[in-house]
Amino acid sequence: MAPGSPSRGGTGDMAEVAAGVGRFKSNYAVERKIEPFYKGGKVQLDQTGQHLFCVCGTRLNILDVASGAVLRSLEQEDQEDITAFDLSPDDKVLVTASRALLLAQWAWQEGSVTRLWKAIHTAPVATMAFDPTSTLLATGGCDGAVRVWDVVRCYGTHHFRGSPGVVHLVAFHPDPARLLLFSSAADTSIRVWSLQERSCLAVLTAHYSAVTSLTFSADGHTMLSSGRDKICVIWDLQSLQATRTVPVFESVEAAVLLPEEPAPELGVKSAGLHFLTAGDQGALRVWEAASGRCVHAQQRLRGPGRELTHCTLAHAAGLLLSVTADHNLLLYDARSLQLRKQFAGYSEEVLDVRFLGPEDSHVVVASNSPCLKVFDLQTSACQILHGHTDIVLALDVFRKGRLFASCAKDQSIRVWRMNKAGEVACVAQGSGHTHSVGTICCSRLKETFLVTGSQDCTVKLWPLPEALLSKGTGHEGGPVLLQAQATQRCHDKDINSVAVAPNDKLLATGSQDRTAKLWALPRCQLLGTFSGHRRGLWCVQFSPMDQVLATASADGTIKLWALQDFSCLKTFEGHDTSVLKVAFVSRGTQLLSSGSDGLLKLWTIKNNECVRTLDAHEDKVWGLHCSRLDDRALTGASDSRVILWKDVTEAEQAEEQAKREEQVVKQQELDNLLHEKRYLRALGLAISLDRPHTVLTVIQAIRRDPESCEKLETTVLQLRRDQKEALLRFCVTWNTNSRHCHEAQAVLGVLLRHEAPDELLTYDGVRASLEGLLPYTERHFQRLSRMLQAATFLDFLWHNMKLPALPTAPAAL
Repeated sequence: MAPGSPSRGGTGDMAEVAAGVGRFKSNYAVERKIEPFYKGGKVQLDQTGQHLFCVCGTRLNILDVASGAVLRSLEQEDQEDITAFDLSPDDKVLVTASRALLLAQWAWQEGSVTRLWKAIHTAPVATMAFDPTSTLLATGGCDGAVRVWDVVRCYGTHHFRGSPGVVHLVAFHPDPARLLLFSSAADTSIRVWSLQERSCLAVLTAHYSAVTSLTFSADGHTMLSSGRDKICVIWDLQSLQATRTVPVFESVEAAVLLPEEPAPELGVKSAGLHFLTAGDQGALRVWEAASGRCVHAQQRLRGPGRELTHCTLAHAAGLLLSVTADHNLLLYDARSLQLRKQFAGYSEEVLDVRFLGPEDSHVVVASNSPCLKVFDLQTSACQILHGHTDIVLALDVFRKGRLFASCAKDQSIRVWRMNKAGEVACVAQGSGHTHSVGTICCSRLKETFLVTGSQDCTVKLWPLPEALLSKGTGHEGGPVLLQAQATQRCHDKDINSVAVAPNDKLLATGSQDRTAKLWALPRCQLLGTFSGHRRGLWCVQFSPMDQVLATASADGTIKLWALQDFSCLKTFEGHDTSVLKVAFVSRGTQLLSSGSDGLLKLWTIKNNECVRTLDAHEDKVWGLHCSRLDDRALTGASDSRVILWKDVTEAEQAEEQAKREEQVVKQQELDNLLHEKRYLRALGLAISLDRPHTVLTVIQAIRRDPESCEKLETTVLQLRRDQKEALLRFCVTWNTNSRHCHEAQAVLGVLLRHEAPDELLTYDGVRASLEGLLPYTERHFQRLSRMLQAATFLDFLWHNMKLPALPTAPAAL
């Protein structure tokens, strides 16, 4: 036995395993999906702040802000990508535009299209906006045209030409009496159009790069424009002149004017115009227009994907919504900029997933981003965790479920703690690897250490200090620094997976060099090598009950190895592509594996059988984790989906048992009805069971009756139409067998004699039934014709035979 090998357990453990053998899992069902709902572009809040509208490809999703759930998903009939949308100020009308150059007007609360019309633009619509009265809609196209539509009377009112390139911004003046429309195109200027005069009143030039937003003051006298030229310009709408240019030192994607009221938490202490900007620095900043100075700025977070791409203010609800380049949606209190809600719109490629919490109440997701996302499974609330500066590659969770660890391409590791309220904070961090840290594993018995594997071909052992375990979530002095206790070069190529044994005394490593190795902890002494895979290893896992190691490889196989002699015990073949993850379930008697083809497979170890193949992902399944109670599984894949699976074995077995009991009861009832010669109810019951042979038995019982012809006719004609359709389908099956064709022909005869041809042709599936009946019916009649000829010939021979007279018996003496 290898030193430190996990024992096989006492008789109690073996008894549990033996009992578990009878409780093999047979199936998982999708319980819940966490899917992308926003892939970039415009986002909008309704006036109440209760609903959030955003685009995801061909769909416009409507989210409930309170729960984060997608209430409705709207898709146009053309099923093309949605290029622009806008919600009217009265929250009643929603209009979307697609790449098919169609505009759709929605009654969004019912999810129905009320009107569909051609946009008339010669290229897709890039932007749209309603006027304050919710009656006029302006659309700006990639063809350089601006069109105005009356959505109440359903006709186009204006067509403005003259903008070079794509018109990416349109906005109406807030005073409906002035009938002014503003637009901006690729030439960086702002055009002012008069709806009354049907002409361009002015061309405002102050920006040197694309104008990204236009917003107006409440009185309608002032307009604020922002651009990627790192300036914001304040315009007097009476004279249509720029009154001030404010350098903001970042490429601004959106700017909003704040209400002219004191807001000390935002640095707004005096009357006057203040505005808020969102840009490539990733922080919201408040500016005083008069002085041009920044009076408040959020803490700036480093790393890719933090840039802000959109910002909008819902005045009535007092909410501010900003969007990051990572497609995260952040909802703030407009007066204090305190974070209210976070939504993860798009996770891109999910690289790892884990259950969190003592009762697996949360899940943590590592995607193609430096941020981690923690979801509450009950409320759908999301927390976005910042700390790493490059893509997070792997996760693992400690035994109690509140402490978990992450590793990333930034060559660092971090330890996070979730408190009882579900809030997560970083409590420790460490660095020391010279390349990306691709795998991490926590100690199993106690929260004492971490093990990491890296592309630098080394493994490091990180002990957790006692101070970390005794303190709460929040640390006044910041995260504790971790120091590696041991470093060992383990393989010649990248280390893809590390696993700690259930007793914390053994470590297994799997590498791209096609081998797995076993090490003794804590000094990382090599005990042996597992060789046999033809390609690199993606995952290694210890059995929770036995001295066995499972390995998953890019050669499409899973192997089980004995820890005593490092021999291969079993090989599981069934995946057609690389096996990326493997996990023990059912007390170590079964395996759950995931592959790069998006499939999950459930295996029974005893007989090497693949019990079930689960197909719900469309791309590589990188993340796989099982719950503490072994009743749920969690998967994450490159298709940006996180799927929660539920073990439905017991439910399916109970359902099957209930079906069997119901069948027994119905069979007994059927026997009783046949005995009582209640043929109509018997036939209806047999048809409801959907068992052709049982129905055949009833038909045969009717035909055995002395008055069979009349009773069969009466019984069949009293059936409902759907029952007659089922009976016709059964006749097709019976008619293929010469022993049962007489019953089929008898039923067909009744239907053909008493049902009109036009009525028969309306039966569901009648054409397919006739196609199946005709060839066999012709064959039966040919057989009967031959039999009749033979019988007639035999009768002829019998009557024409001249038999010799029989000799008379001698008389008795």
